[in-house]
This record gives sequence, structure tokens and C-alpha cells, in this order.
Amino acid sequence: MTNAPIKHRMTRRLTGWDYCQRAIYMITVTLEDRSREWLGSLVYLAENGEALNCGTVPPHCGTVPPHCGTVPPHSCGGNCGFWSIVPTPYGQAVLEALEAMPQLYPQVRILAHQLMPEHFHFIVFVESPLPKPLGALVRGFKAGAAKRWKALSPSGNALPRWADGFQDTILFRQGQLQTMIEYLRANPERLAEKRANPDLFRRVASLSLPLDGGRFTGHFEALGNRHLLSRPMHQVQCSRQFFAYQRVPKAGGGLKIARTSDDEPVVARTSPEYEMRLADALDASAHGAVVLSPCISDGERQIAREALVRERPLIAFRNMGFSKLEKPVGRLFKACAEGRILLLAPAAWPYSTQEKPMTRFDATVLNRLCQWLAGEDAVDINYHGMTPANIDQLALNAVLASK
Repeated sequence: MTNAPIKHRMTRRLTGWDYCQRAIYMITVTLEDRSREWLGSLVYLAENGEALNCGTVPPHCGTVPPHCGTVPPHSCGGNCGFWSIVPTPYGQAVLEALEAMPQLYPQVRILAHQLMPEHFHFIVFVESPLPKPLGALVRGFKAGAAKRWKALSPSGNALPRWADGFQDTILFRQGQLQTMIEYLRANPERLAEKRANPDLFRRVASLSLPLDGGRFTGHFEALGNRHLLSRPMHQVQCSRQFFAYQRVPKAGGGLKIARTSDDEPVVARTSPEYEMRLADALDASAHGAVVLSPCISDGERQIAREALVRERPLIAFRNMGFSKLEKPVGRLFKACAEGRILLLAPAAWPYSTQEKPMTRFDATVLNRLCQWLAGEDAVDINYHGMTPANIDQLALNAVLASK
């Protein structure tokens, strides 16, 4: 028996979903070459509409890239402008292709869009069933943009090329549309923050760390502020019986965490034991410790979430690595930009485009790694009959491999 081919993120679709039906989608398409600003340039637009170069951007008006040098003092009243993308001719061609879409597909309406230097987002409302699935619409849009690019360079100069496929996010719940629109609007500012703090957003494929008091050296994938590892740590451990999110059926089968219109998880069960563990973690972080969570159970994930909400430093584990273009979103992005978070994954556990359920094997490894990182402040954990030697070997197998 042969393994089924992996469906990569930009070509993966929701199983069981009819992509001809009425729905709202956020679509992302990217270029093959993401090292050049093919489609647009990041600028800061002052309140009067003037595009400022980075050397004249007021320091309190937005993020200033570190290569800009000293920024002169500036008084602007606190609301002086915003980051934006100025389209290149190629970028303008993309916008023209999007504008033509409803003429070719009268079933759709464009609700919002955001051009970026090497990718493009748009939100499309399929108001009545499409004659062909959504993929045909996206392919037509990309072909229309590519045709316009070719007309801009008849001499055969290098042209941008679309990467295969596209990413879609389907609107399922109340309030999600506004979240999508705000995500698009904030994209230029997020790019400015990433350029201002490149090290905090850079994926590290193999971070070497001393474990168990220096007895071993483990290798991890990492994203975020690695300096948090030098601070005292408060390890979080919370049994599943103490706290649980509500689960609801998801399209295509299985269950997912129920969320409010503000994208917050819905709590199904809590307890005094959970509240005590949350209070201990927040108290420790208020006194200089970093919250260290394996993020295995719902309670451990919620305590990590509460740490983010309160802007406390956090080291969190995940049970697979990071994609090459991984970027945090929402609270994670803000925490990353401010140096308040470090995400870790064992180096031997590669990134996967598929969902990876948390197994007992994963939980054992992550709990032991947290204990080793916490050192003398590690919590006692009942591994239910597993011997310390077996637990150690499982954890070492996950981190001894270096990429």
C-alpha cells in the first residue's frame, strides 16, 4: 500500500465542502519568488497623504525599521498616519484583474482586498452558486493578472509568477467577517513590525539547549524571543478533568473547539483546581518568571492564553515544527513583536500541513521537556506506570536529531 500524497497548504481544501455554494471566503495567493517586492512597496502615509521614507517616520506613529537610523523628534498629535503598500505596475495589474472578476463571475462580490509586496489577499462573497468550484475563479483571476503582467513587459524581461494553488478561509460564524477585514487592513503594519524586529519573527530550524541540568543537549525548532530561556520558569500542568473547552461538529467530520463571535474559545467545564493553577502562573509571571506550558490539555492552553491576554512572558510548546514561512497571528503576533513569547517544537517532529492530534506519546515527551527546562522548579507529573528511563528516552529521541 502506498501513502497518499501530502496536500500542501496552498492546495488543501476542506473535506466535504461544496466550493460552488453560497459563502464568504478570504483568499490568499502568493508569488513563487517571495524575495522581491514585485507587487508593491511598504511606505508610511502621513496624515496629509504624503508618503514618508523610514528616516522621517515619527517614532510613536508606527514601527520604524532598524536600518533607518536615528529618527528626528516629531510632534503630530498622536494620529499621524499609517503603514500602506504602494502598488508597482505589476501590483496595479493585480488590482485591475480583481476589479474585473465580478464582470466575469456575476455570482460574486468583492468585499475587501489587501495588496502586499509578494502576495495578495481578498475577501469574496459568493452570493449565488458558482457554475464551477471556487478554484476555477481563482485560476481565472491569476491568469488575468499574468496576462496584464506580460503586456507590461513585451521585451521579455523577468516577470512575477504565481505559486501553485491558493489558501482559503471560510466564514462560518458571526463576527468572523469583521475579523477577516481587520486582518487584511493590519497586514502592512504587521510587515513593518516584522522588518523592525526580524530576529523575533525568524524561524530557527535547530536551536540547541542544555537539558536536565546540562546532562543532554536537545535540538528544537523555535520562533520568538530566545532570551526568555535565560529567565526563571513557572511550569504549567493542568489535568484534563480540571478544565475543558466545548466541542462542536466541524464540516467534513470530527469535532472542533466552539468559539464566540470574538473568536474566543467557549469553556465547557472549569474547576477550583484550574483557577488555582491559573492564579499561581499569573502570580509567578508578575514576579519575573516566564510561564512555561506544554499546551497539551485545554487547561494548559487556556493558561497560556490568559498569559498572552495579560501580556506576560510565555514559552509554549507545540507537537510539530514550523513551516518555512510561519508567521504568528493575532495575540501571538503582538507578543512576538514585543518579545514576550517563544514557541518551541522538538526538532525530530517535522511540520505537517495536516492536523496532528495530541497523542499520549506527544504529551509524555512535552511534559518531560518542560520538566527539564524548568529545572529545580519543575512540577511532579504522574506518567501512569511509565518508568523514568522510558520517559527520558522518548524525550531524547524527539530532540537529539538536529536538522
